[in-house]
Amino acid sequence: MKTSENERWSAWKYNVLDEYKSWSVNEIKNDLRAKAHPFAVLMEHWKGDFNISTMIRNANAFNASQVFYIGRKRFDRRGTVGTHHYVDLNYLNDFDELLKLKEKYVFVALDNNLDCCVSMETFEWPDNALMIFGEEGEGISPLLLKECDYCVNITQFGSVRSLNVGTSSGIAMYDWILKNYS
Repeated sequence: MKTSENERWSAWKYNVLDEYKSWSVNEIKNDLRAKAHPFAVLMEHWKGDFNISTMIRNANAFNASQVFYIGRKRFDRRGTVGTHHYVDLNYLNDFDELLKLKEKYVFVALDNNLDCCVSMETFEWPDNALMIFGEEGEGISPLLLKECDYCVNITQFGSVRSLNVGTSSGIAMYDWILKNYS
């Protein structure tokens, strides 16, 4: 497929690997889709633009198959450093639409404040995991938690009880990759 000079420039300027620098945005996106890992991530009612952007960058870095979001639809895309061009960000309109994802994914809640969670070190990720992250402070809604098949926490060693949710998403995706591809 022949690409225009404009498309090549837009792909180059958005922080891509050298192999993608001469590709159009659509060519990159299609290649990533073909190579995507069989897990997805979901943000539930996140308010922080920084966290939303971080999740999108992490999903691109670890090539998650899908990114889902239920909540407000606008965020400051500058924090994604262009990765939002290569990630399928799917907005869910309501809880019923979210529940339909159970047909394809195993729901895995990530939360550090619940006693019922297992530690990430011992957790065996299912191939088709949907990693679910709630808003900082509020966590995952009780309604959604009831639908989760597993709950996982990230062991911490300092004085605080939780990590930044954007950071947690990167740790979880990296753990999935390590356990499924090493």
